[in-house]
Amino acid sequence: MQRITVDPRVRWGTPCLRDTGTSVAHVVALDRAGLSLDRILDACPELTVSDVDAALEWYACLGDGGLGPQPPEPGVRHPRIAVDPEVQGGYPVIAGTRITVDAVLGLWEEGLSVEQILDEFPDLDLADIEDAVAYDTDASA
Repeated sequence: MQRITVDPRVRWGTPCLRDTGTSVAHVVALDRAGLSLDRILDACPELTVSDVDAALEWYACLGDGGLGPQPPEPGVRHPRIAVDPEVQGGYPVIAGTRITVDAVLGLWEEGLSVEQILDEFPDLDLADIEDAVAYDTDASA
């Protein structure tokens, strides 16, 4: 299982195959859909047979719980961020909402102003947005 990487700076720690960016969950989904090894490799040309084997072995050992993200705990430094496997599949969210940190960051990275983000998410306030950006910065460090 040396081919599996779990890095909180990449896709919130979602288990991926090497440096391909292809998640173990994606390979498992293709396998569950009944695709043969050859068809999985056709769908994911960046993978090797050993990668697919490693993904399926990972899943055999860890089950569904081993497929999701493993973001860092927000802790006291980020009181407005929550991580709960039962909310949005375990991706970091603004506490008390189902709004993911990624949703906020996506708008921020597209160049929207704080006011425009607040228009998109009227349940949030400035401190929520600031904490989402700070949490992402800390997780990427």
